[in-house]
Amino acid sequence: MHSLFVLVPLGLTAILALLIWRGKGPHPASYKMSEPWRHSPILWAAEEPSGHHTATTGRSVQADTAAEGGNVGEHHSHPVTIGGGASGKW
Repeated sequence: MHSLFVLVPLGLTAILALLIWRGKGPHPASYKMSEPWRHSPILWAAEEPSGHHTATTGRSVQADTAAEGGNVGEHHSHPVTIGGGASGKW
């Protein structure tokens, strides 16, 4: 019975150590500042105001996406105006 209190924690520790020290799997090459940036900018906002797109374009995001021939739900670069900015005022 006392061996359970010793062997189980040692076994779990050994399994975790093997999982941690086995090394990383394959991953894409890291971006280097000397390389050109190949992606268009994406603005990530915490939350877009409700009806914002409709108010600025007169159409919903779904209607705009369907009109452009895309699938509804795909990411498209629509201009988003978010209050605040880098002015230092909160």
